[in-house]
Amino acid sequence: MTHWKFKKAESNRVDITENGLNLSANDAKTGVSTRKDLPPVNSGTTLLISADVKCTNVVAGKKPWNLARIILAQNDGEKDRWDLPNTVVALTGTTDWKHYRTAFTISPETKNIRLLAQLNQSTGSFQIRNLQVYPVRVNQAYIGARDTILFAWGTFFLLLAGSCLFIRGKTVFFRVLLLTTFIVIVAGISLPGDLKNQVSDEIKIQIDAESESFKTAIPWDLSKVWHFCFFFLFGLVLCLMMTKDSAIQVAAIILMLAGGTEMAQLYIEGRSPLITDFFIDAAGGLLGIILIKVIGANKNTVQSAYNQ
Repeated sequence: MTHWKFKKAESNRVDITENGLNLSANDAKTGVSTRKDLPPVNSGTTLLISADVKCTNVVAGKKPWNLARIILAQNDGEKDRWDLPNTVVALTGTTDWKHYRTAFTISPETKNIRLLAQLNQSTGSFQIRNLQVYPVRVNQAYIGARDTILFAWGTFFLLLAGSCLFIRGKTVFFRVLLLTTFIVIVAGISLPGDLKNQVSDEIKIQIDAESESFKTAIPWDLSKVWHFCFFFLFGLVLCLMMTKDSAIQVAAIILMLAGGTEMAQLYIEGRSPLITDFFIDAAGGLLGIILIKVIGANKNTVQSAYNQ
């Protein structure tokens, strides 16, 4: 935690402790930024950066990247390469302590490497502890496990997508809706971590700008809401498609999809599987199944009463 560089100003504060950084800013025009020059490493080296992070009342700036964030900047000797993956974590609002880690591959053109922690033209408090940077290597066991799981996931995707298209007696609309929902789920879990964060942050900024009341009414992480809603829609449509199958069979597909999407994130840059996301996905899908079954049961009851 030594040799951090930063500019002092009345509107910001930087406290360097034995195991972390505490940043605070009151003026979004200046924000606050600290940087640390890292020793040179060979091109192709994979650096793993990890940290525990907490932020309080962070208000984002005008640009999508005006957030509380930790980034790795690779410089080619003339300019920083912002076209390369660089974000370890980017946050707004208030979040409790959470562990983040992201791996970066050093480009052949990189001459200098800097680690930055900043409230980038934003205000609030940003706390970082247990910040670590170290080189890692990919071993053969990891490669074998990755290839096996991704192959199994791809096979499952093709089988489920194919079965959706060839269910007899169903309209093209339901087939397309089910397949589209499935593709959206797969696309969402396939996004690299930094791109996912950028998309989520941009959506949050737009929502906050348009409606403060909406932000207050729905304080949850938008990515969790996305998980629940799309699995709810998938479970609902899948149950409508598989009317001749039991609810247990439909639920089994939902649980396999929820588990498979989380396992696949082991091998997507900047992503990690979360048991909470699995339960959110499963809850959304199962609620969709229950809703269709309840509606179907009520419809049969009403029809039976009418016939009598």
